[in-house]
Amino acid sequence: MSISPARKTFLGGLTAALVLGLGATALALPQSAPAAERATAAADTMPVAIEDFSYPDAAKIQQERGIILKRGDGHISLTPATALNQCVDPSNIAIEARKPTTSVVYCFKATAKSGYLTLELPDAFNIWTQDHPVQATLTAEGKETVVNAPADDLTSVGESGDTGLRSTLVEIRVTG
Repeated sequence: MSISPARKTFLGGLTAALVLGLGATALALPQSAPAAERATAAADTMPVAIEDFSYPDAAKIQQERGIILKRGDGHISLTPATALNQCVDPSNIAIEARKPTTSVVYCFKATAKSGYLTLELPDAFNIWTQDHPVQATLTAEGKETVVNAPADDLTSVGESGDTGLRSTLVEIRVTG
């Protein structure tokens, strides 16, 4: 059975009309917003997270506990413990500081073999380490001193250490 030339022309025209109709329909569908509008919409709905390594809730901690926590890599954090007998976990580091009428213990938890935390803790005088050795940086009378506190030991710093000067602890660095 053979197809007549008129029928071929008709089927060809019908196919062309169908393709053009589908193409026009696809072009008429709603298009997404231009790139500039998408960027504006994204900026309005989702803020960009930029890590600046600032310590979370530092102002609240300063008001409640009297210590300024500045920034770190997240591997050293202040715990709620306020006494040596509460700071007994093997990953903890206890730091004693003098206050006007008593001494205070600040307990930090190290969650990795390396990490750092910058802070301001006036009148620090002892560092108690357990599993992690610590490198502590202190300032006194405008001079900076670095003290290496071995693991599982008590290290005297500041006025009870080698300098004999009231010192501010400005950095804790876990070194192993």
